[in-house]
Amino acid sequence: MRPLITIFLCLIAHSLLSQSSYVYKRNPATGTLEVFQSSGGLPTGSPIYKIKRNVYGYLEVENVDVLTNPFTRKPDYNAYNNFKPYQLPAKEIFQTLEVLNKRAEVDYVMSQPQNNNPEYQKVVQAFRENLKAESALATSYLNFYNSNVSFPKSLKNGWYEVVNIYDNRSLGKTLNVAIDYSYYIGICKVENNKIAEYYKNCHAFNFKEGYVFQKEKIDVSSGIVSCKATFRKASSTDYTTIYFLDNILDSTKQIDNPNFSFYSIYTSPNFKFHKQNSFVSIQIIRNKTITRDEVQNFAAGIYSTAMIDVNPQTNDCRNSMLTMAFRKTKDPNDKFSLGIYREEDKFVWLLNNLSFTPGDCNSTILNDK
Repeated sequence: MRPLITIFLCLIAHSLLSQSSYVYKRNPATGTLEVFQSSGGLPTGSPIYKIKRNVYGYLEVENVDVLTNPFTRKPDYNAYNNFKPYQLPAKEIFQTLEVLNKRAEVDYVMSQPQNNNPEYQKVVQAFRENLKAESALATSYLNFYNSNVSFPKSLKNGWYEVVNIYDNRSLGKTLNVAIDYSYYIGICKVENNKIAEYYKNCHAFNFKEGYVFQKEKIDVSSGIVSCKATFRKASSTDYTTIYFLDNILDSTKQIDNPNFSFYSIYTSPNFKFHKQNSFVSIQIIRNKTITRDEVQNFAAGIYSTAMIDVNPQTNDCRNSMLTMAFRKTKDPNDKFSLGIYREEDKFVWLLNNLSFTPGDCNSTILNDK
């Protein structure tokens, strides 16, 4: 795993040290994303590459022959990552294509039925390892966005997959790791070209494989301009920026309605955080009963979030300070278990085998002992 992380971090460092010499511009007549040499940030001359989405959902470069994965059908542009530095911008462009195509490949693999196919297991295992370090590739997403010079004027009402890219240098310093940005993949509901609702994926390792989300209680939101928008959560002074990267190429691309069910975790009037900077962790798992020991050892589930402030019952169940949102699964008999842990006094609340119905909202109240 260490060599893989080293490669990713080197990619990030290289991207920061090299200044982009190309820009992307969508051709409205053909729907392709054209790559131009740039002069002062503006496209010049004829396009050097033309990028389009193929029938399998991957981005591919016209008139460039590459091998494809026989199982997932993803084109392999890794060979182009061996270009020498003086051959840029080709290297940066193909690195970006590899990053963006991995997202489409994850979608494909996760949509396949679970089976013992060795090729399937091989690909899934590779994702398990790669996605642990995927946050280090946030800079590639940001470079892709910043290299575009044309965007849709507005987005239609509906549901979208979005990327929240945020500065994570403080954590990098704490862990002594050379990182600058990290990201979350989330789901956004758009109404009148504004963020109406935003849901952050709570999967601890794989931001693409998620049934459990946390709904952010939005206080202020901007309009969507150049496939980017910002919002501020209630009781916060910080702003979150989200990017509609998929819609740079295809302004009409949306996802199916997730048919969320909701579960709010309220606090009683006597509930307190007894120490400064303390928090309550929430761990969630599907179709498994969790124990007190698992919760205290942070081994209860692959979905997690944290409560850092009280959540009075006066808040709307579907839009409180801590509302979990459960995306509809394929099996209506699926159940979820929640383990809630206040580390300052080792107190545990267990909520096992909960069933949810799309559209409904249930809740629990945390009482101090």
